[in-house]
Amino acid sequence: MGFRSKLILSYAVVILVTLGLGVILFALIFSQIQQSVTDKNKQRLLSVTKEVSDDLARPPGGVTLTWYQSRLESYANLLNVRVLLVDSQGQVRVDTGAENGSTLLDQKINYKLVPRDNQAYQGSIVLQGVTYFYYARPGPNIGPIPSQLPSERITQPFNSQLGQAITQTDLLLSVPEETLSAGWNDFARGMLLAAALALAVSIALALLIARSISRPLTRMTEASVAIAHGRYNEHLRVDSRDEFGRLAMSFNQMAHEVARSQQTMRDFVANVSHELKTPLTSIQGFSQAIAEGVADDPELLKHSADVIYEEAARMRRLVDELLDLSRIESGQVELNRRELNLRGMLERVIIKLGPLADDKHLHIEHHLETLETPVVMGDADRLEQIFTNILDNAIKYSREYGTIWLQMQTGQPRSPEQTQSVESGRNGKSNRPNFISVTIGNTGPMIPPEKLPRIFERFYKLDPSRKRKGESTGLGLAIAKELVEAHQGSITVTSQPLPEGQGQPGDGYTFFTIRLPLVTNAITTPNSLNLLKEAGKKA
Repeated sequence: MGFRSKLILSYAVVILVTLGLGVILFALIFSQIQQSVTDKNKQRLLSVTKEVSDDLARPPGGVTLTWYQSRLESYANLLNVRVLLVDSQGQVRVDTGAENGSTLLDQKINYKLVPRDNQAYQGSIVLQGVTYFYYARPGPNIGPIPSQLPSERITQPFNSQLGQAITQTDLLLSVPEETLSAGWNDFARGMLLAAALALAVSIALALLIARSISRPLTRMTEASVAIAHGRYNEHLRVDSRDEFGRLAMSFNQMAHEVARSQQTMRDFVANVSHELKTPLTSIQGFSQAIAEGVADDPELLKHSADVIYEEAARMRRLVDELLDLSRIESGQVELNRRELNLRGMLERVIIKLGPLADDKHLHIEHHLETLETPVVMGDADRLEQIFTNILDNAIKYSREYGTIWLQMQTGQPRSPEQTQSVESGRNGKSNRPNFISVTIGNTGPMIPPEKLPRIFERFYKLDPSRKRKGESTGLGLAIAKELVEAHQGSITVTSQPLPEGQGQPGDGYTFFTIRLPLVTNAITTPNSLNLLKEAGKKA
């Protein structure tokens, strides 16, 4: 069963359960209301039965059945009831008639007189196919029926002492049973009809809502299938800012990242192939020359061996750096963290790379003085690798007789990603900065703004045609970025043109800024500072 079908089914179940509970509650309430209305109508019928019976018990002398018929018809019209006088034989002596005007006058019905205790008794009886509810009380005593003038039958009251034969009667005031709660029955039918219409409308709305909800998921499924088949340009339209809108944006971002990752992987394979092709070609050519005896001169033989050795070493560095980068990115590298004096580490890096700078007649201008000794928590070898890679990159891309700047300063973080650990003094205020910033800059070819985001990609080169023998593998900046982030830090690069008239066309200032969190609770007393320096020397 698909998602849309499940959604429609869930809506239908909720609607049916809700309507079912509503019908049950309505039936309970309706039955109580209906019973209350029925009881009130019965009570009203009982009351008027007593009143009519009491009125007939005091008739004027010598009245006829015509008088009773007329009198009872008046009551029937006024009270909207059907009134009958039935004698002991079940014969109807007076009938005000049904709603359709038909009567049972002089006909026999299945009825027995009530006890003569002047009480009202309730019951039901079928008259002309209709079930009536009635209240009965003893009625007037009626004399014999003259055969010539039935309309002039003489009647006598209950206490008549005449010597002629008389017949007892009952007075019945009745209404059709369905009229006792007719209004509420109509109301119930209307409610059931409304519930049926509401169910139909609800199911229709459920279909529309389910369709609107499932449509983005259907599109997302189709787009994911397209991406799985290599069509990475598939994107979802973002129509809203709700959960589906955010999901669509996340999906588009994921598709972009997948496309970028695939492109990076293709570039990586192409770059690795290109990086390996040159040394392999050199190794193959010079080894072939040795094998075929072409390099028979000792000097040429030595040169061939040196080339093979250098290219093999270059391949080894490339493989080692690739494996190192892969381990760092996968989190397999365990950092041996400890408190380190960052100033001493930077001084060692400057001394180590001094000969490379001297070869290009570069001057390294550094400002490593801070108010406090910067103590960071990190792996000494990996941190030294970071600054070595950045400073080495600055030396390689600097113009001869230029200057390289290296500056260190402390301060509050400028971005929310920086962890703000605060050491509070007695006054509750922060008395230590919580990150250290190291900036390394040089003058050389300016990095265009559109290429800055790619500067830390593996093997990325601003100008591949400028590749020279002995140049780095193109992994140094990528490794530095991963190591900085492993130390909960950040690295950024900026580049801006030189003032007009200075340097060569296209030159500019390039600055790499590395931010690392400080150990804010480190105590840099003279003794502890000496210990840190000693630890830095041993590292």
